[in-house]
Amino acid sequence: MGAERCPELVQNCSTGTLPPRPDQDWILRQLKLQGYPWTYNASALGQYREQLGACCNASADLVLTQNNTQNGSQIVYDGEPDKKYLVDEKLWEMLPQVSPFQDAPYNTCAVVGGGGILQNSSCGPEIDRAQFVIRINPPWGSPPMNFIDDVGNKSNIVTMNPSVLRDRFGGLRNQHQNFTEVVGAYGAPLLLIPAFSFAGNSNISFQALYILKNFSSPVRTFFMNPEYLAGLDRHWRCRGLCAKRLSSGFMLLNAALELCQHLTLYGFWPFSTDPEGRLLPEHYYDNQPPKPGIHAMSDEFTRYLGMHLQGALRLHLGRCQEGPAGGRAQQGSEGGALK
Repeated sequence: MGAERCPELVQNCSTGTLPPRPDQDWILRQLKLQGYPWTYNASALGQYREQLGACCNASADLVLTQNNTQNGSQIVYDGEPDKKYLVDEKLWEMLPQVSPFQDAPYNTCAVVGGGGILQNSSCGPEIDRAQFVIRINPPWGSPPMNFIDDVGNKSNIVTMNPSVLRDRFGGLRNQHQNFTEVVGAYGAPLLLIPAFSFAGNSNISFQALYILKNFSSPVRTFFMNPEYLAGLDRHWRCRGLCAKRLSSGFMLLNAALELCQHLTLYGFWPFSTDPEGRLLPEHYYDNQPPKPGIHAMSDEFTRYLGMHLQGALRLHLGRCQEGPAGGRAQQGSEGGALK
């Protein structure tokens, strides 16, 4: 992946066409100005796919593989670029030979965030009808069936931050079976862990992989490629999006733009009230706020909004519709975003 040059924006992240701190009223005005219904625009999606393929190439490089990581090379941590990890034989043998995304592009994809806007949405059946479902840091403290009506249960990719391994599973000390059972509740997804973003996360991520293998779990563990993540960060800094770190949702949304033909986002809404003014919890599963100063959620949401208005993806912000005889109706490419 080649370096991207953008000195005028890297030096001044406040430049660009979008407001530096977009608020809820501004976002709702943009949605109302556009009108409905939403229309899919393959050309707009193709432009994003071309740009992201040139900088990052998710189908080949989203996760570390033997094809993109040489034995004896050094991995540079994307969150701590002054630190490196030597790829020895033991690590190299942990890696899959090829990328697991050989079947891309997938026809329909759902990317499911954790936003409180999904609470009481009844979107579970609609999400589960997508060919490929990506779940961003789901609630590892609660069984997924507790929320199945609103967020579904089908899972092709599930992301997990290494902090969960420490906080939820006690650093994986004496919780091997519990860890395996909790992760296995999501079926047999690809479990993506950013093991090489920060140096303190590598060993516990390796341990997670070994535990799942030892228990013969159908869950397959992959380590996110820090070179891909660093390239993605440069790509968006060139376009005026600057934060201490991109969120997991934004990282995987960008991967999905490359991997999917038709893409819908659920649970991506950074405000405390929904578009109709109702109060929302922080997440659909709890009201715990994120650590401040790490991510630029409102700025990221503005990018989602721009992609929605261009027709590159569909941003779902309301409840899912009822179908005939009480069934849930899946919204097609012409469905609106707000209900």
